[in-house]
Amino acid sequence: MSNAITSSPKGYPSSARSRGGSGGSSNLVTPRPINGSSARSGSFTAPGNPYPNGPGSFSSSLRSVMTTSAMSMSGVLGGAASEYGGDGNGLSPSSEQLMEDLNNKLQRAIKYKEGAENLLIVLDSKKKAKEAKEAEREYNNMKMEIDNLERKIAAVREKSELSNVTMLGLSDDEGGRLNGFELTGDISPAESPTVSLTDILRSLEETDCPPQHYIEKANELVALFKRHPNLKYELNWITFGMRIQRMLLSESKEVVAAGYRVTRYAITDLQSLKIIRGLHTDELVVLSLASKSNLEREQALKFVRAFLEIPGGVREIARSVVRAIVAIAEFNEDRLRGIAIETLAEVMTLDPEVVSSAGGVRVLTQVLADGPWEIADALSLAFLYLLDMPQSRKYVRAGHDLEIVFAAFTDTSSSPKAVSEDKLKSSARIISSMLKSWPGLLCLSMFNLRALRSLVDSLRVPSSIVRDVILELLFDVFRIKPPSWTPTYLAGRRLTTYGRVANLKSDTSGKPGKDDRSQGQLVDHYTSLVLATFVDAGLLEVLISLVKDNSDQAIVRKTTLLLGETLKLASQLLPSNYSARLQLLPDLFSTAAKLEVESRFTASSAVYQIDSLNRTLYRSLSPGQTHRGILEDEKRGARQVELKMKLNMTIDNQHFSNLLVDTGVVDKKGYVKWNWTVLNEVIQGPLLNAKRLDEAMKGTKFMKRLFSFYRPFKYRFCDIKNTKPNHRYVETGCALFKTLLQTNEGVKFLGENKILKQIAFCLEQLVRGAGSGTGTTEPLFSSARLHETLSWGYFSMLGVLSGDTKGLAMMEKWHMFSTFYHITDLQSRPDLSELFVRTMDFTLEGHPRIILSKVLTNGPKNVRLMATNHLRSLATPSSENITPRTSETAEWAIRLLITQLYDPDVEVCETAVRILEEACNSTQILEYVVKCRPALDHLGEIGAPLLLRFLSTSVGYHYLNELDYINREMDDWFHGRNDSYVLTVEASLARAFFTDDEPSRNRRDIVGSSHGISSSGMTSFPSTANLGNVPPHFYRELARTSEGCKLLKEKGHFEEFAMFIREHGREAEDPEIVTKVKGCLWAVGNIGSMPFGAPFLDEAEIVGEIVRIAEESEVLTLKGTAFFVLGLVAKTMQGLEILLENGWDGTTTTMGQPLGYCMPMGLKKLLSVEPWKHTRDETSDASRPALLSTIGTEDSVDTRILRTMSNLSNHIKEKAAAGELLKLKQSHPTRFSSPTLFKRAMMLLESFRYRFQVRRFILELFDRSVLEEIIVGAREPGEGEGEEMS
Repeated sequence: MSNAITSSPKGYPSSARSRGGSGGSSNLVTPRPINGSSARSGSFTAPGNPYPNGPGSFSSSLRSVMTTSAMSMSGVLGGAASEYGGDGNGLSPSSEQLMEDLNNKLQRAIKYKEGAENLLIVLDSKKKAKEAKEAEREYNNMKMEIDNLERKIAAVREKSELSNVTMLGLSDDEGGRLNGFELTGDISPAESPTVSLTDILRSLEETDCPPQHYIEKANELVALFKRHPNLKYELNWITFGMRIQRMLLSESKEVVAAGYRVTRYAITDLQSLKIIRGLHTDELVVLSLASKSNLEREQALKFVRAFLEIPGGVREIARSVVRAIVAIAEFNEDRLRGIAIETLAEVMTLDPEVVSSAGGVRVLTQVLADGPWEIADALSLAFLYLLDMPQSRKYVRAGHDLEIVFAAFTDTSSSPKAVSEDKLKSSARIISSMLKSWPGLLCLSMFNLRALRSLVDSLRVPSSIVRDVILELLFDVFRIKPPSWTPTYLAGRRLTTYGRVANLKSDTSGKPGKDDRSQGQLVDHYTSLVLATFVDAGLLEVLISLVKDNSDQAIVRKTTLLLGETLKLASQLLPSNYSARLQLLPDLFSTAAKLEVESRFTASSAVYQIDSLNRTLYRSLSPGQTHRGILEDEKRGARQVELKMKLNMTIDNQHFSNLLVDTGVVDKKGYVKWNWTVLNEVIQGPLLNAKRLDEAMKGTKFMKRLFSFYRPFKYRFCDIKNTKPNHRYVETGCALFKTLLQTNEGVKFLGENKILKQIAFCLEQLVRGAGSGTGTTEPLFSSARLHETLSWGYFSMLGVLSGDTKGLAMMEKWHMFSTFYHITDLQSRPDLSELFVRTMDFTLEGHPRIILSKVLTNGPKNVRLMATNHLRSLATPSSENITPRTSETAEWAIRLLITQLYDPDVEVCETAVRILEEACNSTQILEYVVKCRPALDHLGEIGAPLLLRFLSTSVGYHYLNELDYINREMDDWFHGRNDSYVLTVEASLARAFFTDDEPSRNRRDIVGSSHGISSSGMTSFPSTANLGNVPPHFYRELARTSEGCKLLKEKGHFEEFAMFIREHGREAEDPEIVTKVKGCLWAVGNIGSMPFGAPFLDEAEIVGEIVRIAEESEVLTLKGTAFFVLGLVAKTMQGLEILLENGWDGTTTTMGQPLGYCMPMGLKKLLSVEPWKHTRDETSDASRPALLSTIGTEDSVDTRILRTMSNLSNHIKEKAAAGELLKLKQSHPTRFSSPTLFKRAMMLLESFRYRFQVRRFILELFDRSVLEEIIVGAREPGEGEGEEMS
């Protein structure tokens, strides 16, 4: 749902809005201020315009009338200037001199600013705080001076352009047709905006003109408002309103639509809305929304939507207008129904009372159940917003308005064959979005889980479509990522070949750091509550009954998979008192044990399938749950390969000769006929033995022929197409180079071979040009060849050499590094620098490191960004590969990353901060980063996460304390950042759930599908892994060290937070106080989640109060925040003990380590939401402006007409009442010209529900002159009132 509130334009200065006279055309606008900051006359766009498509415009997904943009005048004015003798630059001689002086001052100020910035960086690095403050003050002064000079330059240029255009002396006709350009709907650039506005409004005052005249002038006025947004603040609304009223009362529907459009663009603030309503626009809009002209109706609806874009403007939308929009929304065949529903939803979030009293909630509820489906998903968010706070919750009927969505599943029990799959899937999406929010979950859990029980029981309906949709819904709600072997299993194949080491490597490559695992996920904690709620609703019993049912094997397999995943999820997330009883599955085992029952075979098969699934799931755990068995499998596979290589090294002569023959290299010249699998085994096995290598080099043609294939000037290897299967040739070449480096004979052979000389020569071609004398017309390492052939493989082979001291010596011998230094300077070939960074080995001191450092500082932005990202693999070695060499490389990479923090491009700095933050998961690297003492003040918010990580160690704490960072940041968080942190957490959760929806919605129905889950669905899960984590919190990092806890105690912040929670924890009316309570809860929870911070909880005795908020608060999101905070408390053993004392149990590992998940002993305590009293809907007499008994008059005919109109709201009496009204109009035509009767009819339309066609029928009975008479009669007092308001 689009945002209902947008920022409004700044109010024009009151001094510039002096009231003018009324009636005369000369007083249509007030004089412009001399020093006002108005828009430039020559500018035909409105920079900073908050309404790019106009106020009240529809979203791009819905149909709208597109307004034509004004024709650009760039170049036209210059052409006219040269034609009439102007110089074309728009500046007079005096203006040129002033402009030159200002530009010189601006350049000097910019230089001073850059110098102050550089000085500030130097002083910060040297810890000279006093001098740094003076430099910072100078920097800020220069920045203000630069802004001031830029404003002066813009003002001088504007004034010069206006004066120069005026001197051209163009007539109106010439100004409209410069150089042959027709300016339809535009204003002459030779006129000032104020003059143009006056002329347009004078033209609108003319009478007896054709409709096209008014339409053109209205379009010109809209174009003028677009180009000069501040111009609308100069309007005299008395005279301007009279012009608009005349247009809105026109007989031409197009003129009326143009009037709405002009008025919409003239809106400025809340006061202007009140003035506009004084022009009787409420009655006019009601008439227009019932019009037969779609253009008029659309512009009227846009006009109403423009009210939503003004803060407080929703209060100015009359109930009669909302009634008219409701009539459109419930008329299925209306083309404006979609935008009417969206408008109602937006109004409901801002002012639910007016929508409820107008019957809009009823219509929106029906949309949830019956569609249109593309709107229903977003509409559910509006209802969830209302359910949060008690004062807005009363407009939604408890147990009805939301539960209507479940009817799509429960109604199928009576007729399972008549099922609409689209309706089921739409309802499932809405239920999923509800269950992923606190208001939705808690409200659906009311009345003893009635709604959720009905959904679970719908699985018993004998319909494969219903069961499949509900199972997909449960997969989505529980955030279960189906394993890669799911399609194979659902196809009915056996689980025998899954969980291999090759597949597991890809799953464990992205292992999070130690700190990330301990951080836990908020989404997982929420999922544990959803899982426990469904278990209480009887999910497992129903799933077991489905498994026993053998009617649809696809559904049975899918149910078995869900059952196994649910049991695994319960063992990971739920406390032992919940999960232990779930794992037993007593009903299934008892059925399998009864030999006399026929269903025992199905039950036994289900037990076997669940056991097989659990074993397979255990082998294919996700990255965050990788266990020791997977690592042992990887090591076992590596040992097997190593053992095979050792065995190949000890083979006898005959076996070795046979292997060489089997490769095909000895007796066949064509590389296609070689056996590359055997060749790899020979290179990585026997050739590691110096004796065997010598035999291959001297006794056979093996090495000679093999190197002949790889030599560049033979054009065999380097001409092979760059395809994935052909990459094995590159891998074999790299293995060959690595093998030769292991022995002295191999090093000697490689050094004497021509291959390195030829590679060096081809690299030199890039520096000195393409002329090589080798007969080739294109260099070997040209962009095309690197992309299309395997020429890039030579860089990979050189990368193998760069990882060995002997290889580096050979590269230096052929002056390759000198060439690489020059290659990195080639601005036209950044791809070579990127290829060098990707392929070289930087674990040794030498030229490769120097070249990488050069690329990081002097390369183009894309290359610097890529090289910075490459440092991630060097700075964060895996825990299994920690050696002195990798540790030294990591420290070197850390130093380079710290250098990248000062890169001129912000994106590079952000990337470096992100990599350093990941690397700081290791305590050793974190201490080294702190030891380097990086200065991060110049990065602002970008470097804040890294500075917070510094607080987690004593070394970092003392470093930041010296910079006075801790006290400043602590005060900042205490006085405001806690509140903004609440929005950060809630946005993170919303994004996590929203991104989670995509794979589940894009996932194809995998029952009976050979493809199963799409690749996009599988790859999108890891990207959301960090969204549900607890975002970095200052107090959390501060509480990691004893020094931080000591400072926290001295400041007394924890006690302040605890006191605020006690005093305002039950707040349910003021949203600002609720937000502050949430901020205090997050601060307390983050402090208590650390071992050093847990004692604060015990001292303040605050956990009991948090538990009461979670169980008793009337604000549903506040209950959710307290639940998450209790999960943070459960991260320490001391916190678990405190929770047990308060009736909550935590989840631990088998070794007793807390995981940060907790649950109340009795789930009803948390899910308890008291039913509320529904109030103020359309059926309530209190919400009607007038009862039927009070609408009648002393005139019997008028009373009869009104009584008959009231009968039109009854669909049984509707037909007879319509015929009687037509007879009454024929017999009493003058009655339908009475303003009094019209007003009473309008009151009827506002008070009672009428279908859209009936509303149109009633309004068409009256002459349009009735409204003109009403407006003319009220114009005299309206004018006086308008003068006061203007």
